Amino acid sequence: MKGEEAPKPEALRALVEQAKGALKVFPLPGVVVLPGTPTPLHVFEPRYRALTADALAGDRVMAVATLVRDEDAPQPRAAVHPVAGAAFIESHERLADGRYHIVLRGAARVRILGELTRGKPYREFEAEVLQDLYPPGGPSALGERMEALKRCVYQLTRLLPAESGASELAEAAARLRAPSRLADLVAAAVVSEPEARLQILAELDVGKRLDEVMADVASVILMLSQGKSPNA
Repeated sequence: MKGEEAPKPEALRALVEQAKGALKVFPLPGVVVLPGTPTPLHVFEPRYRALTADALAGDRVMAVATLVRDEDAPQPRAAVHPVAGAAFIESHERLADGRYHIVLRGAARVRILGELTRGKPYREFEAEVLQDLYPPGGPSALGERMEALKRCVYQLTRLLPAESGASELAEAAARLRAPSRLADLVAAAVVSEPEARLQILAELDVGKRLDEVMADVASVILMLSQGKSPNA
């Protein structure tokens, strides 16, 4: 895989800000990219091969927008959810037949605005980069909720086998000091349902986002404690 060291979160947001006037958008069914987290994708349609090639030749920025209806995927202008995950192509492999394997690193939440018609085979939109919202006390006011979520993640590790990667998640969560990054990291690892992930992506209030993620983790803990599969 060909890779390029991903810029730091602030630099990634700056790249998205620069690209928002004509943001390359990859509409996909059931895929939600959260900031700060990796998403592997297989790119095979000719129009999105072109998108990937152009992104790699430029700033390596694209956004993944979740389709409103999965069955509309073949349509050239299928409706997408208004909040999408903008991302940076962290690594890529181009196959002999022109397909790509890529890994995206989530960079920012964006709101999709007007679609552009610039003669490209893929879709481009004007976009607005969305900002996290904090209570009057700022990020430090969410310290108790952060610690509660970290405790939930630790409890989850005690219910999952070592090969699940839960212990690595707990270690990564324990190191984080930014509430937004913590919520997105845990959601990307634990929340699998597209609708729930979309709700977390669209939630700009970081306190509410932490609460939503903690509720999802608690639900998984409850199911595992009862001997049920969280994906059932």
